[in-house]
Amino acid sequence: MKKKLLLCLILVFVYSEHVFSQSQNIKNSNEFSDFKTGEPEEEGFSSLKLNEIFPYVRTQQVNVHSLMIIRNDKIIFDAYFYPFTKSLQHDIASCTKSITSLLVGIAIDKRFIPNENELVKNYFPEIKSYSKNFQTLTIKDLLTMTSGLDCGSDNEETVLSGLFKASDWPAYIFNIPSTNTPGKHFSYCSCNFYLLAEILYRSTKLSPEKFADKYLFKQMGIKNFYWTKNNKGVNYGWGDLALKPYDMAKIGRLLLNNGKWNSAQLISANYIKKATSIQIQFSNHKGYGYGFWVDNDHSFNAEGRGGQKIHIDRLYNAIVIATGGGYNWDEKGGLSDLIGNSIHLDALSKNQLAYDSLKVAVAYAAKMSGVLPVESLTNTRQDSLFNRTLIFEKNSLNISTARIITSGYTDTLFRITNSAGKVVNYPLGIGTKYRYFKDPSSNHIYAIRGYWKSQDDFVIDFNTLTKINNYTINFILKHEENQVTIKEGTQAINDTVRVHFDGN
Repeated sequence: MKKKLLLCLILVFVYSEHVFSQSQNIKNSNEFSDFKTGEPEEEGFSSLKLNEIFPYVRTQQVNVHSLMIIRNDKIIFDAYFYPFTKSLQHDIASCTKSITSLLVGIAIDKRFIPNENELVKNYFPEIKSYSKNFQTLTIKDLLTMTSGLDCGSDNEETVLSGLFKASDWPAYIFNIPSTNTPGKHFSYCSCNFYLLAEILYRSTKLSPEKFADKYLFKQMGIKNFYWTKNNKGVNYGWGDLALKPYDMAKIGRLLLNNGKWNSAQLISANYIKKATSIQIQFSNHKGYGYGFWVDNDHSFNAEGRGGQKIHIDRLYNAIVIATGGGYNWDEKGGLSDLIGNSIHLDALSKNQLAYDSLKVAVAYAAKMSGVLPVESLTNTRQDSLFNRTLIFEKNSLNISTARIITSGYTDTLFRITNSAGKVVNYPLGIGTKYRYFKDPSSNHIYAIRGYWKSQDDFVIDFNTLTKINNYTINFILKHEENQVTIKEGTQAINDTVRVHFDGN
């Protein structure tokens, strides 16, 4: 019986990886027909400068997954960094707020919602008890993050934790204490955009997901997307929408063209103007619109945690799309500067050598060879770690036990048992090779590899890939005490915990 079970497990992993590999090779001939392809110099970009992106990503180990630059409706830079591939959907995090704003605009255009000055409480007549802000709170206050609720960057994780435990999400939000008069004070609170999603649901009789599909995505040829929803069927208006990078670029094009897609005006130009203009100004003269971060009168962004970005610049008629698993987009000398230093208003002289080199670099980044080489350690303490169960102290990932399994399977597995007793076997690549795992609960793809950083330090690089987290788990073997460190930048996880072997 055990042999049959073992054989089934092996076949499942082999088949899953084969299916994933095959899916990367399937191409829809119509999928990439909306933009033309152009050479950087023709559109005022320096191939030589763009080439500097790749050594920066490698040497600084920047966890960018994809990067696309479009100007004058031509894709002049389209890079995917192994293990990510262009056919994958990616969690766009809080860029979702910008999409929710666009859906509100469509609902206003189609008279499902009269206008953004409507009182929020009118959509929730069943709620009789609420904090004082809801007497005057408008849809516009939600869109501009000026609800005045005691919810912001300092306490949002606590507020969201309470939200997920609540049986009635609107009632929970309505009873968040008020700290400021609505419309006056900016405070970035995801609960604002859940209420917008709920208002969409109540006013249109469609979930935000179905409303988006009917009135926006389908019109633009966006067919494959995923959006998390709660047990009432309402999608998270603040995040957890997954799109392909190319479809993110379509959203960028729609915005650049003031709500027009080909010959159809999908969203009124008036709403787009308000959404992408400064409604609340910051001290640095930048500001926030309706779900968009606004740089100035010609440049604005949809932004999401972990490096997700849809950047629009009307002056340059340009779009930049980025996805990733946790990096600082605006780091000095980083991606923002490298792209900014490469663009000019007018076309540049052709530089064939630099362009050819850029094409090679793009191709190289997509392959396993694009990963920084891992030192081959011949005298590692492999027998001291592999095929043994480690028991963890309390940690941020709620790992109870872990085991790296090399015997009895065709490939290495990383087996985790959580504090609730759930066991998951993750396929584990060794060295520079990642292996893929599809999460059955969310359809997200993870890429996992392990390598020896030193004789006593085995690292598991756990890249959630289509999400926004990259976990680094170091197994540090010491004579006196074994330790594990767990790090993840976007969630500020930095654990060091003691572990011990259970003896088998």
